[in-house]
Amino acid sequence: MVTFSDMTTLLMTFFVLLISMSSLDSKAVQEISGYFNDAAGVLEFGQMQSVSKPVSSVSPNMFEDIDRLNKSLNQSLETVGLGGLKGKGRDFIEVRQDERGMAMIISGDILFDEGASGLKRESLMVLSAVAQTLQNLDSTISIEGHTDSSGTAEEQYRISLQRAGSVLDYFLYSAGLSSAKFCLGGYGQAKPVATNATSDGRRKNNRVEIIVLKSKI
Repeated sequence: MVTFSDMTTLLMTFFVLLISMSSLDSKAVQEISGYFNDAAGVLEFGQMQSVSKPVSSVSPNMFEDIDRLNKSLNQSLETVGLGGLKGKGRDFIEVRQDERGMAMIISGDILFDEGASGLKRESLMVLSAVAQTLQNLDSTISIEGHTDSSGTAEEQYRISLQRAGSVLDYFLYSAGLSSAKFCLGGYGQAKPVATNATSDGRRKNNRVEIIVLKSKI
C-alpha cells in the first residue's frame, strides 16, 4: 500500500506539471530562455549546452554604436600612450559586432605570458584605456577568456577563467568600475577563431573578449 500510494502521488504530480506547463505564456518562456542563453558566468563552459533561441536582429543603431565605441577606444588608447606596445601594431585589440552586442577583443600575448594568468605590465595601459571607454556605459559587460588547444581541456578552462578574472580584478580594483556592470566566463579552447595548427592561429585564439551586451542581464 505504501508503494502504491507513492506511485499514485508521483503520477498526480506529473500530470499537474504537464497541465501547468501547457498553460505557460510562450513569451515568458522565451524571456526565461533568453536570460540563460545570454548570461555569462563562472559556470558557463563550452562543453555545456546553452538554451537555443532565435538570434535577435541587430538594431539600426548597432553599427553607429560600434563606430562610436571604436572611436572612443582609440581616443583612450592615445590618451594613455602605447610606448610599452611598440612594434605590436594596432591588431592587439579589435572592436566588432557580436550577436550579443559589441565585442572588444584583446590579444592574449599583450595581456599574459604564455601559460600564465597574471597581467603583464605592458597590458595595464590597454586595460586603462578600455576602462575609460567602459565607465560611462549603462550596459552589462561580459568578460570572457579563451585559449588555444595546448594542454588538456580542463587546464584551458581553468586558465581562461583565471585570465578573465584578472582582467575583471583590474577593472574593479585599479580602475574603480562598479562590479554590478560585469559578468564572467571562461571557455578554454571551445570557441576558436582560427586554426590551432599555426602559431598565428594560436595567438588569435588566446584572447580575452569584453562584450557590451545589448540587453541587461
